[in-house]
Amino acid sequence: MSAPAAGNFDCARLQEIKAKLNSAFVNNGVVDADMTADVASLRMAQDIQTATFTPLQDPNKDNFVKLVWLDNCSEDAAEECSTDECAIDGVEGGTQCADYELDICLESPGFKVTEKKFRGMGNTIDMDMEVARMLARELQKMDQGLANTWVSKLDSWGGENLNTSPYTVSSTSTAIPAAAWNPDVFGYLSVTRMRNKMPNMKLLLGGLMEQYFWKIANEISTGEGQNNARKVGSLGTVYSDMFTIESELGSKAAFLINPDSIAFVTKAYYSPYGSGRVVPISGGGHQTLYTIRSLALPGVVYDVIYQEVCEGNDIVHTWKLKVKAGMFLNPTGCNTDRTGVLKFLCA
Repeated sequence: MSAPAAGNFDCARLQEIKAKLNSAFVNNGVVDADMTADVASLRMAQDIQTATFTPLQDPNKDNFVKLVWLDNCSEDAAEECSTDECAIDGVEGGTQCADYELDICLESPGFKVTEKKFRGMGNTIDMDMEVARMLARELQKMDQGLANTWVSKLDSWGGENLNTSPYTVSSTSTAIPAAAWNPDVFGYLSVTRMRNKMPNMKLLLGGLMEQYFWKIANEISTGEGQNNARKVGSLGTVYSDMFTIESELGSKAAFLINPDSIAFVTKAYYSPYGSGRVVPISGGGHQTLYTIRSLALPGVVYDVIYQEVCEGNDIVHTWKLKVKAGMFLNPTGCNTDRTGVLKFLCA
């Protein structure tokens, strides 16, 4: 193990700090809560999405993906056969295209520590562990930033619900009365999936029916509890986000999402550098470029910039995290109102 000497944050020691991240949660409920990102909505996307964008994840190039396809959106209906079989005609297919690139860039606020401060804090303070805890907080901010952005995207992708009864449908959402948010609403949602011709849509609840699910889980031995459990189980896995949807949108909401319609992609530029690449900076000092994995989002890797400079007769160590990301909606078909995402509000 490299010695934790001041001024010696080499690549090996940076890796040791990464290893301490899992123990940075100090079994203190108040402190741990600060380091916990509310990412249920984005975890759902990771669980259900079917699309892959491998070229966009190349750390050496800023690629983009262009999808080109022909459509046949003519409104002409089938008709009786023509008597002239020698010459036939038809409507020319249209050409559609869509470009995809990682157009989202997020960075953490960053933090810094000075060697003089740690020298004055005594032997009970482990500098590496304190840095690991502060890194954990930066990771929480990055994870939360991605989750907040994802919820905003979902909100903007809401299409028009083709199941127009019995609730009020607008071009981007459906208003369901508060009293209707009970196990029977799953029958309506099941019909809604069919009427929108997307029977595999998955349900995401944002601050809705939390106590109902608790009640069902604790009354499963009763006849009513079993009936309600069958109702809520009719849609398969139900995802619940009791924090981010309401805080980001300002109201409780639910979404039906077609797995084939959405995608979440990230890239870390520094992944080829392994344990780190050291580069000098103007005015003295250096930066070490390396990566660190999210604690809450599987597969998400962040770029880390660690900087060491001499300022005001003190050695200052600074960390900042960055990520490039893309959040994509599948191209629409002939019915452009059918986006693959339906939004429901509690009226």
